[in-house]
Amino acid sequence: MRSSLQSLGFCIALLVAGASGCATEETDPPDGASLTIDNDSSFTIIELNISPVGEASFGADLLGADVLEPGDSFVISQLDCDVYDIRLLDEDNDECILADVDLCFDNAVWTLDDAELAACQF
Repeated sequence: MRSSLQSLGFCIALLVAGASGCATEETDPPDGASLTIDNDSSFTIIELNISPVGEASFGADLLGADVLEPGDSFVISQLDCDVYDIRLLDEDNDECILADVDLCFDNAVWTLDDAELAACQF
């Protein structure tokens, strides 16, 4: 599941960024930031959205038909250097919004755990 989520995330991120085509894992990664989300929580994430700060609504669900099970990882690639709001929805429909996340990096890993999810729900 990890590989399919990574490939899906890469393709969707390319579409969000306005690029065309989709690279496979065997090719060199394109320029741009990537964010790897490691789900170390005990909850399944059923929806993941990002949007630049100041947008009226979140973008499409980056997970699509997939989910991010505990222990799985998901990679979002081709992120423009910007400040984003990130929205997660778990299996209980609890919403977690992380506001003003600076995603101006080459590659980063964000590890979700139960405490972090509990702290950002409202």
